[in-house]
Amino acid sequence: MKLPLLAEIRDRYDALILDLDGTILDSMRIWYEVDRKFLARYGYEVTPEYTDYVKSASIDEGARYTVDNYNIPLTPSEVVDTWNEMVFGEYKDNVRLKEGSYGYIREAKEAGLKIACATALTSVNAKAALDANKVTELIDTLITLEDIEGTVNKTEPDIYLKASEELNVPASRCLVFEDVPAAIQGARKGGFGICAVYDDIGCKEGRQWQEMINSSDYSLEDWRTLI
Repeated sequence: MKLPLLAEIRDRYDALILDLDGTILDSMRIWYEVDRKFLARYGYEVTPEYTDYVKSASIDEGARYTVDNYNIPLTPSEVVDTWNEMVFGEYKDNVRLKEGSYGYIREAKEAGLKIACATALTSVNAKAALDANKVTELIDTLITLEDIEGTVNKTEPDIYLKASEELNVPASRCLVFEDVPAAIQGARKGGFGICAVYDDIGCKEGRQWQEMINSSDYSLEDWRTLI
């Protein structure tokens, strides 16, 4: 079912929980290019399985996965430092919102919905992108995997439950927007409403889009159709 108008959403939900990369930020190509360039230094190519894992994992887990599965002469901490150096400037200066997403978030806020962002990005990169795109003023809380105790990723509902707790809105009254199947399944485990958002990389250039639609309450192919 396609995402309905805000008036209908407002009847069913009290809060929106928004992923960043690939959902409201047009940023997935940056991470793909960082992954490609980083692995190429050591003679490897990016695989779909690699992209699926690091997209839904925290940066620390992604680094550990990389070191465990590739012959790279770095510690996970050194991989994280390298990645952070490569991407921070992009999030601060170059990453932009997907067209139409800002208008929708603003209208949702004006309609009285609470807004959270829940992301696998580090807080420094998330804040840089949100500040640069003037979204910070519209959101009530930002939750990253750094805010969750223990070893977790978006295949589990922990980050969404934390956002729900911070907003003081039960999971059943929160609508989660996500762009990859693994994260959709994680939100589903927590009892959240779900809207699948189309992104070429997130759904493997459309190959997983139908699966995402089937796993979600709503779907959205283009934010510009909502404003």
